[in-house]
Order: sequence, then structure tokens, then C-alpha cells
Amino acid sequence: MAESSIYHYLAGDDVDEAGRRALDLILVGLLDGPIVVALVDLGIPGVLADKALTAQEVAAAAGTEPDATARLLRAGVAVGVAAADSSGRFTLTEVGRRLGPGAGCVADIAGFWLTPMRNAMGGLAEHVRSGRRVNPAAPGGVWDYFGSHPEDTVKFSRAMGYATSRLLEAMTAADYRPPSARRIVDVGGSRGTVLAWFLHAVPAATGVLFDRPESLAAAPGFLVSAGVADRTELVPGNFLTEVPDGDMHVLSQVLHNWDDESIRRIVANCARAAQPGGSLVVIEYALPPVPAPVIGPVMDVLMMVLLGGRERTLEEHRGLIEPAGYTFTRETPIGAPDGQQPPWRLFEFRRS
Repeated sequence: MAESSIYHYLAGDDVDEAGRRALDLILVGLLDGPIVVALVDLGIPGVLADKALTAQEVAAAAGTEPDATARLLRAGVAVGVAAADSSGRFTLTEVGRRLGPGAGCVADIAGFWLTPMRNAMGGLAEHVRSGRRVNPAAPGGVWDYFGSHPEDTVKFSRAMGYATSRLLEAMTAADYRPPSARRIVDVGGSRGTVLAWFLHAVPAATGVLFDRPESLAAAPGFLVSAGVADRTELVPGNFLTEVPDGDMHVLSQVLHNWDDESIRRIVANCARAAQPGGSLVVIEYALPPVPAPVIGPVMDVLMMVLLGGRERTLEEHRGLIEPAGYTFTRETPIGAPDGQQPPWRLFEFRRS
């Protein structure tokens, strides 16, 4: 937030540095986050883009109640995404401008977070208490939600596209060389970002992009821009039921979305569609054997409440994949290109 010590008055000088950090963890997430989410949810960064408006003008454009809008905008100033002048007009700060439509990565990720993810995380304590997911925004499951909310599917695909781009930069920086293949099947590959990378890395191969029909909507344009459209076949379907045949199947950030039984079905479908000696390439945030301050355990909690999935260790992956007829052959750490803690692991298996 704009002034990180703003909440410390609650405890005064009795709070040491560790106590201040604890307050930030509790209160910034509890108060600042929902304020920013509400501003984005209401489209206010778009209303204020390159403008200086009064709260009444913002409310008229956003279709919101004027007094509540003014109070939310003042809170936006307090957390650093808006600014106000003496005439009562509000503008966006540099931070706030990153939240508006067309602002790129941050805006898409913010939009993706809104629904149903925020409600899922709001039910975290109850989930831990009962072991049951609590997500009012998606009572039928998040995939059913995306199927009936195509606009959020687009946000989801764009947000995941940014994360995938970082993954591919890291794979290139690590000089990862995939196994040889003639027909590469990207299982659950959305618009084909990962498949395009593999097709460039294995220039003699053709590709199959396999996903739900709504998830493939952005694929044709992307594959053309990536220069691999003429080598790629789009196949709509459900990987819980069947998978197209090939001699390399890629599961990039797919398995963590699912429970153990679903993973067994997905992997078994890949095994049935694989040629003897074919490869299965799995890319995930692998949990370290000992808990550590890395992103994996945080993603594990998110997967738990949002999808009923989980992050897993290498041994847990092997326990689910090898019974389908695969043999583990190699693990490759994929570090972030900026030198931060390596968040991904790439596991290779070979079909018996």
C-alpha cells in the first residue's frame, strides 16, 4: 500500500519488525486487496483512464452509487492506486493505470482473480476445517463456471498465457532439449503457447492442440503469429475421456488442477494414445521435499480450494504416472530467467 505502516497505529510502539510484518500480512490482504479488487470489478480504472473525474462523474460512468463510489475512491487513494486534487477530481496513479483494460499482464491477472478465485480463497478456513471446498461463485466446479462464462475464460487464458511465456523463457534459458518426436500432443494446451515452443524445438514434428472447445478459441490466431499453424491440428475434446495419439504427450501445468483419481484417468488416456517408447513431458510447480518459502506451497493451497487439485513432489508424480505404463527418465529444474527461485520442474517419462 502507499504507506506500509498505516495500520501499525493499532499497536503503536509495542510492535517490532516481525509484528509489523504480521500486521501487513493480515490487514493489507484483508483491507487493501478487496478495495483494489472492487475498483477493478466495477471497471473504475477504465473509467478513469487518462481522465480526471469527480466521484459523481465516475459513478455515472460506472453505474454505481455516488456516495459509496466517493468513499471507495478515497480508499483507492489511501492504498496507492488513485490520487485526488483539491477540486475533488480523481486520477489513476502509475500503479492504478496498470489495472485498466488494455494495460497488459497485470490487468489480465487482476481480471482473472475476480471470480471465482477470490470466493474460493475466502472459503479457505472452512475448507481446512471440513475438508470440503466452499466456492459460492462456482458451486458446480470452476470448469463448469468457465464453460458458462466465456468472457472469464478469455481472461483466464490471457492470464495463464503470461505465466506460460515466463515458463518458456526459462526453458530456453535453461537450454532444455525435448525428446525427439514426430507427433506432439499438447494435452489441455489452451491457445498453444507451449506447443508452439516444442514445435520450434523439434522442427521435424507436427502438433496436435487438444482442449475444451472454448479454450481453443484463441488458438488459430496465436498459432499463425507463432508460425506453426501449418503444422498444427486443433482437436476439441475432454482429456478425462480420451486423448489423441502421438509419440510425445505434453501436460504443462495441467495435473495440479486435478485430484489423484482424475490424474490417473488423464495419464491412462495418454498411455493408451502413446506409441511404445513415446514420451510424456510433465511441467509443474513441484513441491520441495521439505517446506520452503517458494511459490509451490502457496499454489498448493490455491489448487486445493479452487479446483480440488494439489501440487505434488516428484515422488508423488511418479506414484500416479508410472502405474499407467511409464518409466521416469529425467528431471529438469527450470529456473526463472531473472534468477529468482526456480518455480518449475520438468519431468520426462517414457512409455514401456
